[in-house]
Formats: sequence, C-alpha cells, structure tokens
Amino acid sequence: MSAEEMKVRQVILNLFQAMYDGDSSAIRPLFDDSPLLYTIYQRNDSTFKVEGGLNQFLQSVGTPHQVKWIEKSWDYKISIDGGLAQVWCQYAFFAGERFSHCGVDAFQLVKSPQGWRIFTLADTRRKDGCLFPTGKFFEPE
Repeated sequence: MSAEEMKVRQVILNLFQAMYDGDSSAIRPLFDDSPLLYTIYQRNDSTFKVEGGLNQFLQSVGTPHQVKWIEKSWDYKISIDGGLAQVWCQYAFFAGERFSHCGVDAFQLVKSPQGWRIFTLADTRRKDGCLFPTGKFFEPE
C-alpha cells in the first residue's frame, strides 16, 4: 500500500474508531462540508436506496449506547487519482458482542488542505450470507 493509500485508509479507520468511542466530534472533521450518505438494501428482489444526513449520523454516534459499536473491516480496495480517492471494503458491524449486519462500505474522498475528507459514503446491509475471513480485522484500541 502506498503512503497516500495509507492516509486514505486511516481516515476510514479513524471513522470506525470514533464510532467505537461514541465520539461524534471526532467524526465531523473526517467529512467534507456537504457529504452524501446512503444505505442500499435488498428486499423481496427489489433494491432500495435510503439517504441519510451527516447530522443524523453524528447524533446517532454521539448518543450514549449501552454497548460499543464495532465495525470490523477487511479487503480494502483503494484507488486514487489526483485529489479523488475511492475505497471499497467488506465490513461486519457488531453492537458489543452481538453481530448486527455485514456488507460493503463504499467511500469517496476528496483531498483538501486539511487532508482527505469523505464526501460520499454508501453501504450495503444484510444479515445473511456474511462470511468473515480469518486473520486481522480492524479492532478499536
């Protein structure tokens, strides 16, 4: 992985760490000014797209939880062209020890004077067909 790819990946890992910590103030600087957030899911052979807002996401993360939010991720595919980066990775989300769902996270980032910032985040979510590889996952500190 190149140095620039590592910087891009670190933004994603910082997001997952802030989710684990319940720290919405650490999440805000990871995003561009007007990011787009989407969840894509299947139901009854149909595909649905649900748009969410950053403020809603920040409120969810910042609201105290009884359990830690743990997003384990792997199989990173990172592409960079100038000031545009795209990241595709598999993930599994846990509420404490309880598995919640898995899917793919797809990020688009722009390089700003402050560093790489997420301007689009789309994810898929499912509970079935989740395969977790052996080996190292992202684990919050």
